[in-house]
Parts: sequence; structure tokens; C-alpha cells
Amino acid sequence: MKKNVIILALMIVFVFVFGTVAFHLIEGWNLFDSFFFTLITVSTVGYSIPENLSQAGKVIASILISAGVTIVLYGFTSVTSMIVEGHIGEYFKSRRMRKMIDRLKDHFIVVGAGRTGRHTTLEIMKAKKPFVVIDQSEEAIARLKDFLGEEFPYVVGDATEEEILMKAGVERARSLVVTLPDDAKSTFVVLTAKSLNPNLEIVSRVSDMKALSKLVYAGADKVIATSELAGVRLAQMALNPTTISFLDILSFGEESFRIEEVVIPPESPVANKTLGEINLAKRAGTIVIAIRRGGEVIFNPTGDTKILPEDRLMVVGKSDHFEKLHRLIEEG
Repeated sequence: MKKNVIILALMIVFVFVFGTVAFHLIEGWNLFDSFFFTLITVSTVGYSIPENLSQAGKVIASILISAGVTIVLYGFTSVTSMIVEGHIGEYFKSRRMRKMIDRLKDHFIVVGAGRTGRHTTLEIMKAKKPFVVIDQSEEAIARLKDFLGEEFPYVVGDATEEEILMKAGVERARSLVVTLPDDAKSTFVVLTAKSLNPNLEIVSRVSDMKALSKLVYAGADKVIATSELAGVRLAQMALNPTTISFLDILSFGEESFRIEEVVIPPESPVANKTLGEINLAKRAGTIVIAIRRGGEVIFNPTGDTKILPEDRLMVVGKSDHFEKLHRLIEEG
């Protein structure tokens, strides 16, 4: 489309330069009069032909009239093509995006494509989990595409509106992550999302600690104070500059390790067996560091610890090992 506009502009410039120079040389008119007669000839306004116009001048005028009609037709075709192609392209792009989102289930919805949203989305992508991003700015979405280096499903709009959340498949989603810097807006997003899907797990960022209780009251399951978290982390690094923490290894090490909470379904083949019998370290390459059972947390479970239905295992492993782990839990 941009190429067509450039070609059209060059054609117009060439015709006017050609006509102006030709009339100047053949008829002996000054450049302004030559340009003016070229203009009215190309535009086919219909002014009377000068009495002293030579035969060669009439030939030039005929060429210019033909060129003018050609340019008008080409310009009309190009503009129409740009409009039609733009609408059709946008239609198919929107349709493809809707189909991608409609197929998702138990996915993550990230609200906000800013700095925090980018890193949140990157971590979800590394974990190979399905996700949708919501942001009001198409520019922010474009920057996120460049950051991630690949396409992903997204919705452009205000996440406080039910329609936008529905487009992102909130009623089928597993979790909602709110990364907005505006706490008031985050509260509205949480409130709206929870009303559409009461079972939705919601994690939200908060800038001002005063807003934390409001987010929890609105329905957020976990609220992260980014400034406080950063402050604690900086203090720990300053107090222990030579210490590499376990989370540092998980987050910034060369290996793609991560921690994941895995729920044991009642019908799972590993239910009611001990960790020693299951042997996750050998069969899936993962390590169980804790078990959450109701309100109780069992840290550093031994091989004799029995896994019960509905237990939540805190597991450490590489990203590709979790696929083996999920198959083992579901199929045995």
C-alpha cells in the first residue's frame, strides 16, 4: 500500500515537470505560465485553448490530458485497494485472533503490556502455558511482540469492561494477572473479573500498600507490592553480596528451572502412594520441596511421605520435565 502511494506521487511529479518543461521550451512561455497551463490541462478543467498554441503544444496537451486521466484512475484504484485490503486484512486478523482465544481453556490472562506485564508474560511463555494479553494500547502490544519475539493472542481494550474480559475468555481462564500501575483501575479489573468467574485465581500488583486491602476485598487471591518486594530484595543483596539464593538460581541461572504447584486429582494413579514409590526424581526429573494439604504445609517431605488426593505439591524442575510430571500424575 505504501509503495502504491509513492508510485502515485512520483507519477504526478513527473507529469507536472514534463508538461512545464515542454511548454516552456516549445511555446516559449515562462515557467509559471507553463506550470499553470499544465495544471489546468491535467485537471481537465476546460479553460479555452490559447490561440497561439502550436501543433507541438497541442500534442503535449493531449499527452497531459491522457496522463491526467490515467493518474486519476490509478489513484482511485490504489486508494480503493488500500481501503478494501485494510478492512479485509483487519477482519481476517480479528477473526483469526478470536478463534485462537476461543480454543483456549485453563489459560492465563495478563492485564497490562507494560514493563511488569512483559516479564510476567515471558515467564508464562517459558512455562509453555496458554495466555492472553489485554491492553488498551496497540503500541504496547506491538512492543510486547518485539520483546517476546513471537505472536500471541491478545485483546485491545479496557479490562475494566466485561465485554473485553469476555473476549479474553475469562469464564474459561485459570488465572488473571493484573500488572497495571493504577491501583484503582486494578481494583475495578479484579472486581469485574471475579463477578464473571468466581473460581478465577487472581494475582495483582499493587503500587500503594494502602490499596492492598481493597484489592483483596475485591477478590484478588494474591497481591504483590512491587516496591516492597524490590526493597527487600535490594536489602538482601546488599547485606549478603556474595550469597546466591535459591531463587536467584531458579530465575537467572543458565538452566530453565522453575517452581510449580501441582494438584493431585482424586483419580490420579499416584494418589495414596509414597514419594519413594512414585520416585519423581528418577521418572520425571523433578523434586518435591513441600506439600500443601488443606491448611497444613509439609516441608522437605521424605520418601515415606504418602501423597493424598487433592494434595498440592511444590515441585522444582526444568521446564521440559514438567510435561513428564503431568503425564505421570494423570496416566501413571
